[in-house]
Amino acid sequence: MAVSLTLSPFLMGASQFLIMGVWLFTGDPVKVKLQRFFHNKIALVLVSLYLLHLIGLIYTSDFAYAFKDLRVKLPLLILPLVLSSERPLDKKHFDLLMLIYVASVFVATCISFGYYLKNDYGDIREISHFISHIRFCLNIVMAMGIILYYIYERPITKGKVVPAFSTKTALNGYVMWFLLFWFVSQIYLFESLSGYLAFAGLVVASLLYLYFTKVRSTTWKVVGLAVVIAVPVVAGLLVHRTFNRLLEVEPVDLATLEKKTALGNDYWHDTICFPVEDGQYIGLYFCRPEMCEAWNQRSALDYDGLTRNGENLEATLARYLTSKGLRKDASGVAALTDEDLRNVENGVANYNNLTHPGVRARLSETAFEYNQYRRYNNPNGGSLSQRIEYTRASWHLIQQHPVFGVGTGDLPDAYQRAYDELQSPLEPQYRHRAHNQYLSITVGFGIVGLLLFLVTLLLPYCSAKRYRTYLYTVFLVIALLSMLPEDTIETQAGVMWFAFFNTLLIFALGNREEEPQKQ
Repeated sequence: MAVSLTLSPFLMGASQFLIMGVWLFTGDPVKVKLQRFFHNKIALVLVSLYLLHLIGLIYTSDFAYAFKDLRVKLPLLILPLVLSSERPLDKKHFDLLMLIYVASVFVATCISFGYYLKNDYGDIREISHFISHIRFCLNIVMAMGIILYYIYERPITKGKVVPAFSTKTALNGYVMWFLLFWFVSQIYLFESLSGYLAFAGLVVASLLYLYFTKVRSTTWKVVGLAVVIAVPVVAGLLVHRTFNRLLEVEPVDLATLEKKTALGNDYWHDTICFPVEDGQYIGLYFCRPEMCEAWNQRSALDYDGLTRNGENLEATLARYLTSKGLRKDASGVAALTDEDLRNVENGVANYNNLTHPGVRARLSETAFEYNQYRRYNNPNGGSLSQRIEYTRASWHLIQQHPVFGVGTGDLPDAYQRAYDELQSPLEPQYRHRAHNQYLSITVGFGIVGLLLFLVTLLLPYCSAKRYRTYLYTVFLVIALLSMLPEDTIETQAGVMWFAFFNTLLIFALGNREEEPQKQ
């Protein structure tokens, strides 16, 4: 199961049934295990989230979708049942499990980086080969948290640092630091706002945990608190400044612009209909006939058609030329290299996003999407703008069904109805659910369901000090933040990641004080 989280969707499902089979046919009798489960209040609280989905069947109409949803969310039932009723893992086996997980994440990032080096993609996020880039980023950040845990927890004996995950493993401190920086670079590479948010949560949670548990000096407490406050503030200011720069354009005097191309054709200069790309008007120095003829001479893809990832080719080409500082005419198309041509054919709309991947590239794309939505009421294809429409539809449904929601299986139909009622400009292929776990739960099960969901998330951490470990603190912060821009537990990869660590860190690690190990 640890390996499957990043490397095999098939094993995600198969591992659940394997674990269930081991639980049924090995170890203590099932009756004894069930007694342990029913006497474990935290386990019952966690399983209640799955029971909420079962109760939602009472007032649902689309049972086909409901049963599919219940199948995807089986980890919310199976893992609390199994891990709360078995004896806790000893430190040796827990460390081995964490080692296997970190190693699998490393292998997955190596594979994705291989796709990146091939440069055969239209969107950087496509290099995540096995699961969505968003779920992949959650795993990468969690792996970083595990590494920090072992760096932080390694005992020092007679001036010598004990090897990382256990005294027998070959993974020492130097390798851990390499893995840590490697994972940071991969998060940067993916240009995922959810990944950046999770990474920021990891940093802040780590600093706060050290601040409250280990710092004794008043001076260092003040310094630590200042750093914790300064990091998000400075990051927010830098993001805001960069975002504004990408949207701002200098005034243009149309009278001073050249009127003819090098071939003697007329330019079309526009600052209204076309949007802005990296602070430049796409509509300046635009000659469509020359672009069309020059492109069709060099590419097998029709100028009036689509890119390989389904985007409008003309718009993509115009944006790409603008990002390179080239005019939208025959000379501009001729100046493109063969690699540039492949990029446009694959749907890459901004050259700078390839040469400088990372935070700025993601902000550039977000700024373009936001500008499209703000000026032309066009949210289609934009991550941020589409989420605004998803939120509008979610609030519309919550107002209609505030107490108990629409039921387990009716969410897809309810959202389609909401988009129609709101006359949303979203095209049918972009009409999805909330992309916010808290809103999804509220739409499905109302305010009652949201309250129960929050209890299942927060009660274990608040109920006993033994659960407030560094690893569980980091996991909980990452999970809570991931649910703001995404429906984390609505997909197989997301719910498996959540259930795996949520139950493992509570029952396999946190319960050691409750039940001694067999000798």
